[in-house]
Amino acid sequence: MHDRVGAFLAERTPRRALTLLAFLLLLAAFRQLLPLLVFFVAFERGLGAAADFLVEKTRMPRKGAVLGVVAVVVALVGTGLAVGAGRIVRAVREARDLPERIGEIREHPLVKRLHEQVTDTDALVEQGKHYAGSALHYVSQVGHIVAYTLIGFIFAVVFHLERERLAEFRGSVDPKSFLGTLLRWCAHAADAVSLTIQLQLVVAACNTLLTLPLLLLLGIPHVAMLMVLIFVSGLVPVIGNLVSGAVLVFFAYQAKHWLGVGLMVSLTFLLHKIESYYLNPHLTARHVPLPGFVLVVSLVIFEHLFGFAGLFLSFPSLFVAGKIRAEFRDEDEDELAAVSHRSLDPALTSRRARIPR
Repeated sequence: MHDRVGAFLAERTPRRALTLLAFLLLLAAFRQLLPLLVFFVAFERGLGAAADFLVEKTRMPRKGAVLGVVAVVVALVGTGLAVGAGRIVRAVREARDLPERIGEIREHPLVKRLHEQVTDTDALVEQGKHYAGSALHYVSQVGHIVAYTLIGFIFAVVFHLERERLAEFRGSVDPKSFLGTLLRWCAHAADAVSLTIQLQLVVAACNTLLTLPLLLLLGIPHVAMLMVLIFVSGLVPVIGNLVSGAVLVFFAYQAKHWLGVGLMVSLTFLLHKIESYYLNPHLTARHVPLPGFVLVVSLVIFEHLFGFAGLFLSFPSLFVAGKIRAEFRDEDEDELAAVSHRSLDPALTSRRARIPR
């Protein structure tokens, strides 16, 4: 009985189905810890790159390089908290009031004038308020963010200090086994998180730095609050720039009327094109060779299924699915090549010819 079950599970299709099911159940069981995974991957890749650079330049032991980078990071973070803690707290407090400020936009004269022509402006305002509230909800959870940040940083440090032993353990696991496949797919998930972080941090930083001069030029108030909005919105794929741009347009109208509206709309359009046609293609083309239309449709589907969190799950899911599909395809090709090789083996051919019919 056990032999029959083992033989069944060793077949390609049941083995793939069982491994996929286990992988999905693993993600579902630990879905609440996904923010911790994000912080761990961010620190692990950052520490690794800095330590490798330091080893290359100084030829010092890698563990010493890791500890040196950790000391520099702790010193910089401590100095930053000592100098700017008050400003950070004030910015977060102002950011918490942002959804209500967006809700007040419907009383603005510009919105009332638009409402005469477009009857669903209230729905647009509510949608902007919803996304801003969802995004800033995570920012306002200071306790959770600090805890996840600290734990993720500790995990990253321990990972690099034990990297050789972890590499030995992974090398001892058969890559085609059940455990080996799960470990490899978890590594794909970490790569997807890393790529997503890189992409959205670049987009958010670009949006924030390019918008700040215009905010100062137009004399728009609450710059610190709006900078938080721009950066956080920039972390939301595709639609984040449009949401923050729609909010900034009303602040620009209050400051400089139609001149401010024209400048802010032009900047929002420019930033969206930079993200869509330059940053996204260059950062993702090497990893996910999919048309932009597929990425946008995936965003809509994931947002509908998982809400605000779906906007962040879309691209990593496509990335991991693409990696798994490539593994299955390579496995099929290797098996087909092995079968073809056996069928063309001269020894097997001559042996078959000698078998009496």
